[in-house]
Amino acid sequence: MQQSVELIKKQKEIARLRKAVARLQDLALKYRESEVIQKALFKISELASSVTDMQQFYQSVHNIIGDLMVAKNFFICLYDQTEDTVKFVYFVDEYDDIPSLESIPAELLGKGLTGYVMRTGKPFLYDAEVFKRLLDSGEIRDLGAAPVDWLGVPLHSDNRVIGAMVVQSYTEDVRYSEADKELFMFVSQHIVNALERVRQRELMQAEIEHQTARLRQINDDLKSEIAERERAQQLSSVLFSISEVTNTSDSMKSFYEQLHRQIGQLINNDNFFVALLDDDKKFLEFPYYVDAFDNNLQKKRPLARGMTEYVIRHKKPVFIEREKYAELISSGEVEGSTSYYGTQPTQWLGSPLLVDDEVIGVLSVQTYSDKVTYKQDDLELLNFVSQHVAVAIERRRNADEVRRVNAYLERKVAERTEELVSEIERRKKVEEKLFYDAHHDALTGLPNRSMFTERLQQTLKHKRRYPHHNFAVLFVDLDRFKDINDTLGHSAGDEFLLEASRRIGECIRDNDTIARLGGDEFVILLDMIRHIEDACDIASRIIEKMKLPFVFGESEHYSGASVGIAECKSRNDSAERLLRDADAAMYQAKSMGRGRYVVFDESIHKDLVASLNRETELRHAQFDQDFILQKFTVHELGKNQPVAQELLLRWQRDDSLLPADRFLAIAEKTGMTMALDQWMLTRCCELLASDDEALPVYVSISAKHLFKLADVKAIQEIITDSGVAPERLILEFSETELHDNSKRQLSCLRQLAEFGVGLALNEFGRSAGALQYILNYPFTHVKLDPRFVADIATSQRAQTMVRNVVHLCRDLGIEISASGIDTTDQQKALVHNGVNVGQGSLFGEPEQVKSLSQDEPTQVQSAGTA
Repeated sequence: MQQSVELIKKQKEIARLRKAVARLQDLALKYRESEVIQKALFKISELASSVTDMQQFYQSVHNIIGDLMVAKNFFICLYDQTEDTVKFVYFVDEYDDIPSLESIPAELLGKGLTGYVMRTGKPFLYDAEVFKRLLDSGEIRDLGAAPVDWLGVPLHSDNRVIGAMVVQSYTEDVRYSEADKELFMFVSQHIVNALERVRQRELMQAEIEHQTARLRQINDDLKSEIAERERAQQLSSVLFSISEVTNTSDSMKSFYEQLHRQIGQLINNDNFFVALLDDDKKFLEFPYYVDAFDNNLQKKRPLARGMTEYVIRHKKPVFIEREKYAELISSGEVEGSTSYYGTQPTQWLGSPLLVDDEVIGVLSVQTYSDKVTYKQDDLELLNFVSQHVAVAIERRRNADEVRRVNAYLERKVAERTEELVSEIERRKKVEEKLFYDAHHDALTGLPNRSMFTERLQQTLKHKRRYPHHNFAVLFVDLDRFKDINDTLGHSAGDEFLLEASRRIGECIRDNDTIARLGGDEFVILLDMIRHIEDACDIASRIIEKMKLPFVFGESEHYSGASVGIAECKSRNDSAERLLRDADAAMYQAKSMGRGRYVVFDESIHKDLVASLNRETELRHAQFDQDFILQKFTVHELGKNQPVAQELLLRWQRDDSLLPADRFLAIAEKTGMTMALDQWMLTRCCELLASDDEALPVYVSISAKHLFKLADVKAIQEIITDSGVAPERLILEFSETELHDNSKRQLSCLRQLAEFGVGLALNEFGRSAGALQYILNYPFTHVKLDPRFVADIATSQRAQTMVRNVVHLCRDLGIEISASGIDTTDQQKALVHNGVNVGQGSLFGEPEQVKSLSQDEPTQVQSAGTA
């Protein structure tokens, strides 16, 4: 019984121990599984840092999975979101064969179990019923050999599916459980982390290799650029040295030696020469050569068919090797090698020396050994250098020529230096004289208008700075200068002007300026005066000095002076205003009887304004309304019978009639003279045309019509259009308006004479050239000046003069008449001395000629519009 109890106890203890052992075995199994998993995870972690490429990584993952479960059939696929494809980066299968690294469209793969896992993002353990249900619903399609068991898990990264990892079995003895699914899912996340690390490291490595390659390329490029720059720098240095050699070398030999040395820094030039064409381009000269074989070549030879001549003919650089040399010989371009050309080299480089596209020579290097070889780059370098060498040689040759010429010129300069010094001194004196002549009057030596105006402007500037500075301008006009000049000749006139300038100079102070403007006009700048009375005192002294007689030989002549004074009253005055006002005051003095002075004031200004107004009125005057003609009868003095009539122009201004001498000066200024003359001639022709018995008409017109043939033709057209015979008109021209030796006036007068009108020389005797006009001009009538007529009754000299003129005119067939006959004694004296025709107040007052035209009043037109 006791044994049975103990047996039962032992059995219970054994059962308890067995349970304990079972638990211990179960725990041991779990620990072993945990240890296996830990080792697998550790291996996965090590993979991220130990594998060298991705295929090694995938193979290692396969091995690790194989340690955890049966993974004979295993693959990993990754999704490419950019291209929407799935790539099987690792694939091992007993039946299906999918090429590794092949990309499959995601849409196609999505119909399989792998695509299902990737679409749902959940693990999937194969179950036949679930698989059939998914097939029936179209969720998946049967792709590949049907497995017995299949386990797939998605690969997650950053909450997105990047691929899938699958194991599968085709035999019944290999099946997967839920525990395998959980383990597979658990391990997949660690695999993804390792995969990302490996891929990142691989990408980083690739980027590092890419950047390294890029840096290596940049480094190579920099080395190449540095080498190129160093070469360019060396080339620039050599070219600069070549340029400097032109100026620093002592001789051409030294020049070529330094040139050889500089080129040797760029290219091997153990065998080197410079060949130059002579001036006639018939010979080659070798001013410099260095050669290992030929040391005694001719330094000058005729042009032939060598390689040097080949370069000269083609004007381009050449690289000649043995084959090229043979081709040139066969084509006849060059001759075979002889002692004439020297030893044949293995390589020969030649470049033309060009200046202004003309070949002046050749630069060449050559080699006789295979140890020294040239390349095409060497030819390009030699050609580049040769361009600068050509310029350097030309500059050097020119510099030598310039030095030679300069030496010659220096000798000539030395010979001419003394001559030039004396020439410079002479020119300085000439310049001083030219300056003096440009600012002084040639006759009197006084300042001229230019210098006077300059000094006047300087004085005005001083006035602006110092308003208390007072000064005045005097305008002096000498009386009867023209009479003295015409009577006694120009020599006496010059003496008169010299004496007059001396007398005026005695009346002014040293700080005053006297200048001659021309003719008999002088101006004086009275500087620093206290009152205008100071200027009046000086003007009085000048007038008194000029009243004294002027002695020429044994005769005495008297003159006088009229002086106009203009005072500077404002700091804003101008030189033009002062000269104009002094001139106006002088004319006022002359009009008041000469021999006096007048200070410019507002009344003179008013007269000037009145003159301007008169000018304006004249411009607006109308011919038939504002102008009339007065008729004077010309009588035969012995019988008191009328033989002709003279028509004179008058201007009806307000209630008075102004004679021509009162407004013709203004008409001249405004350019109306010729228009008035044409209107008056038209009226004369009307008068003659209305009465065939009318006496011939004298009509006075301006000599301005005698400068252009067109103006002469205008006169002829007026007469022709009127139908009046030209012989019934006598055109009068004042002696004072004619110019001695004027071919143009003479030609116009001859044309009028051929036309048939009479030509009268009016105011005969006013100038010294009157006889010249009678002799050379085609005048048919001469009218004595009223001054002769005024003195003829009382002056024997006047009678003698008139008598001689009458005899001269009679011999020349010229009819002579007198004007201004006022008394019977004058008439008798004229008849006694041979003058039979004349007119004057003795024969009555003039009559107004009535207009026969019914046209509208005609506006006065300026010259050029009539």
